[in-house]
Amino acid sequence: MFATIRSLLEPPISADPEQSTAKLAWVVRLRWVAIAAQLLSIVPALHFDLLGAEMLPLFGAVVATLAVLNVGTWIGLRRGTKGTPAQLLVQLTADILGLSALLILTGGAWNPLVPILLVHSVLGALLLEGRLGLAFFGLLLGCLLLIQFNSHIPPGLAGTLVPREILFPAQILVILVFWILTAWLSRTLDSLKIWFADAQQRKTRIDRLRAVGALAAGLSHEFATPLNTAQLRLKRLARRHELEGDEDLATAIEELERCGDILRHMAGSQLQPDRLSLEVVDLDALVRQVCASVSGVHEEATIRVLGDGRGPKRVLLPTVAFSQALINLVDNSIESGGPDGEIEIVVQRTGSRAELSVQDRGSGWPDVVRRHLGEPFVTTKPEGVGLGLYYVHSLAQAIGADLTLADREFGGAVARISLPLVPAGGAAESGDPMYVQAPDWRPQNG
Repeated sequence: MFATIRSLLEPPISADPEQSTAKLAWVVRLRWVAIAAQLLSIVPALHFDLLGAEMLPLFGAVVATLAVLNVGTWIGLRRGTKGTPAQLLVQLTADILGLSALLILTGGAWNPLVPILLVHSVLGALLLEGRLGLAFFGLLLGCLLLIQFNSHIPPGLAGTLVPREILFPAQILVILVFWILTAWLSRTLDSLKIWFADAQQRKTRIDRLRAVGALAAGLSHEFATPLNTAQLRLKRLARRHELEGDEDLATAIEELERCGDILRHMAGSQLQPDRLSLEVVDLDALVRQVCASVSGVHEEATIRVLGDGRGPKRVLLPTVAFSQALINLVDNSIESGGPDGEIEIVVQRTGSRAELSVQDRGSGWPDVVRRHLGEPFVTTKPEGVGLGLYYVHSLAQAIGADLTLADREFGGAVARISLPLVPAGGAAESGDPMYVQAPDWRPQNG
């Protein structure tokens, strides 16, 4: 019994993307409550002369019409009819027209129950959006004007009427305030739902990163020892039996070393979310520092950092992890364009975001890499592992950035990371540029 009553007042929240069907079902439940209240009010209204006996048939006809509409709508929902915003507008319009008719029969704007009509200003702002909401608001004002000038004043209200010049503006003001507050609250709740869903997705991605990192660390630890042992034993056998020049044995030792490098790379390429310390940094300064470190190792490569000259671009990110991601992208460009190729790194502001582009004049992104962006162990390089780009994508997902791969005009590849800018004067912003120690540069094989 109590569960049924509570269900009648449940808010219109549903997994339905448009939510119109859930809202329509909620309106049906709410209308049953209103119809029941109207029927219960007949006896008191007759007793206090708020409803004349001659108006009773019309009163009952209006209530019966609303009941028939509600039954028809309920049957349609039971048969699987999907609600639409237009249907919601029709249903709410029928409600205010029916209620206005009942108020006209029982004193109009001077009826003590007229605030019930004001509730529809809340329902309209809550359930309707855009032009439909504005159209409903205008219709509601029209109904309020109608009951001001076309009302039957029963004997119970005679002599207690407030002048129209006072009553009508006051009611319009109340409706407007209700509408504005409800619309603001509705939009705020929608924004919070979007923010919460985004936060949940980020948490899920970080949990996955944590699981992958733990798995990679475990595999690296478990396999490193037997691999080192096998490698040492093979070298000992080579010395003992004078097989240092044996091609098969040398190949076996090289492959064991390659397995060790892969394991170390796996352990070093996994993000550790618990250690991702976010800081507000100047993206220009960070990029130039990392590129200077890379240039010191690859002196034969030409790496140019280009800016748009629009001042510092402060972003929130984990500096060391982001530096490693940038190194991975530069590594890919060097391998694609050759050691003598020119690499351009462009940092620019686009609206409220900062964009970092690493571009080369190599062979471009292979189709398989584009299709499987975000998946580990995808590579077209004979000696690659396929974890470098996966690391970059995982980091971008973890910090709310976007990673896109594109072809460069006149040949080459572009990897672009887009990050939200920290608003000027933000709480986390510091007055001086942030400088960090870039991680040791080493090829990431992927």
